[in-house]
Amino acid sequence: MIKLRDRLPVRSFTRQYSSYRSYKPYLSEDFNNRCGYCDDFDGWVGGERTYHIDHFAPKSKFSSLENEYSNLVYACPFCNRFKSNDWPSDDHTVSFIDNKGYIDPCDERYEAHFYRDTYGNIRPNNELAEYMRKKLQLFLSRHRIIWNLTRIKIELDRIKPLLDKHKHDDEKFNRIKDIYFQLSMEFQDYLNYLLGEKLKNG
Repeated sequence: MIKLRDRLPVRSFTRQYSSYRSYKPYLSEDFNNRCGYCDDFDGWVGGERTYHIDHFAPKSKFSSLENEYSNLVYACPFCNRFKSNDWPSDDHTVSFIDNKGYIDPCDERYEAHFYRDTYGNIRPNNELAEYMRKKLQLFLSRHRIIWNLTRIKIELDRIKPLLDKHKHDDEKFNRIKDIYFQLSMEFQDYLNYLLGEKLKNG
């Protein structure tokens, strides 16, 4: 099993704004430029410009929380739209009842609910996680694709300097070059898939 996220998002911003939209740059930083729910890196789809701000407890039901930073989640457009104003109670502090509802992505318990399989698919650990997985459609292939793109990009960045370091050692250089080439091909395949999906979805 692989952890869903490498780093837990933490809401650290303390200033007050009258519009929740003003918080977006701070949310992107606090959420490590990743969707709070699926952990998709925003850099593959336009960054902060294309990501949304989700109200964990929906603003349509709890208008007093509309501009509360503690209630905001940096979210990809998919998770934000799928979650919409779904909420299991009439109390903003009760986010799940009988395994229906949501765990705040900044809550440490979030990690215990999900894991990734060896391919990068998001899997649930319990019934509440299964509810979230279905509601947020965390089973979409895009989440696996983006996770693999990010993982491969990190490896490519790590390996590239080794080519220069070992350029005078033919055996090491060729071995590293082969690995770099194979990863580059895999990276290109995933990127083409993601771009094709993005064009298909408009």
